[in-house]
Amino acid sequence: MKKRLLIFAWEYNGYHSKQGTALARRITQVAESFNANDWDVTVVHRDMRKESGIQPFAVKTEQNGIRRIPVKLTAILEDYQQNPILRKIETIKYVALHGDRTYKWAKDVVKNYPQMGIAKPDLIIAFYTPRAPLFLGNYFSAKLGVPWIADIQDPVLAGISGFAKPWCRRWMSKILSTAKAIEHISPEWAATDAGLLGLKFHTIRHAIPDTKPVPNPDFATRFRKDYEGYFTIFYGGSLTLRIQSLELLKKMMAYGKANNIRIKILLAANDNVYKAFIDELGEEAVKHLGWLSPDEMNQYLLNTHCSLVVPWSAERVGIPSKFYELCNYGKPVWILGYDLGAFKTLLSEWQHPEIPFADEAYQTQALQKAANGDYSLLFNLSNCKGKYLMAGDLYGEIVGLVR
Repeated sequence: MKKRLLIFAWEYNGYHSKQGTALARRITQVAESFNANDWDVTVVHRDMRKESGIQPFAVKTEQNGIRRIPVKLTAILEDYQQNPILRKIETIKYVALHGDRTYKWAKDVVKNYPQMGIAKPDLIIAFYTPRAPLFLGNYFSAKLGVPWIADIQDPVLAGISGFAKPWCRRWMSKILSTAKAIEHISPEWAATDAGLLGLKFHTIRHAIPDTKPVPNPDFATRFRKDYEGYFTIFYGGSLTLRIQSLELLKKMMAYGKANNIRIKILLAANDNVYKAFIDELGEEAVKHLGWLSPDEMNQYLLNTHCSLVVPWSAERVGIPSKFYELCNYGKPVWILGYDLGAFKTLLSEWQHPEIPFADEAYQTQALQKAANGDYSLLFNLSNCKGKYLMAGDLYGEIVGLVR
């Protein structure tokens, strides 16, 4: 008889936004890797696309047999108290008793669970952020008498204001202490959160997708025509100037202009990110692509000379999750900025040649060489001699925690 996996998640890839998020992609990868190893997989996630219609939930079966159950949120999360004192008290109540306000969705799941027709699982995995899935993992583990694993993708106190942090710390410690294992995407965050909560954390990094994007020859022809003579760089996703810096990129753009290297950054992002780039680099340097479909993004990434990652240079000692996705394209990745140590740890772990990310002389030489077709000073997955995680490896990594 097949074993059964039950997943609780706020998002699920393809059923949140047009692009999905790193959080959602990881959940999809875990579900698919268990499914490929002959487990029955059920994913309970928030209904963000009104799939359930007027019903409280819907039952959907994917082509690979994975069952999804989108559950409607019946409350309004943003229904805050207007009085600042009462609002603070209300926040502490939610944080101390339930983790955060997404507990309102967790209540909907608990209420409707008996009608979902879910057979007793052998294992539960709950994905954070936000905290509602952790509540559900703990709750149903106790109710059904099965082990659960917490998958943590942000610092455990993420999103919590200073006055509520002691309450959140107590709640997270209490909930996570019941998990069979706690996995974290970052060794730096795992170490910090382990010290904060006094619990053992394991590191399972984000996985590189197994499926390779398929080139489109017609797109490639148009791309070469449109960007002939340019050194093209793809940047996709978010940017927060408070914790990421474009200062070094700005210097590289100036160097390129002075040395007849025509650089064009192809930007797949929202208007706020576009504004940040043009404010720092100038409008001429950037081509705004807007949000792309997955196939459109694949084609741009397959045809640009390299992709760009801007490390977190303040507050967050971790790696932007987009990096792992970019590794899937077999193209160089230009990691350009002031790394707090997370990338240095990863390069050592993956046994990639060292890159002095913030060294202007090194990065200038890297640009010079790359513009002439030599990408040896940029990050290249093919230069890694150590082990990195592919999506299909997630099953073995996770099951190994509960054996």
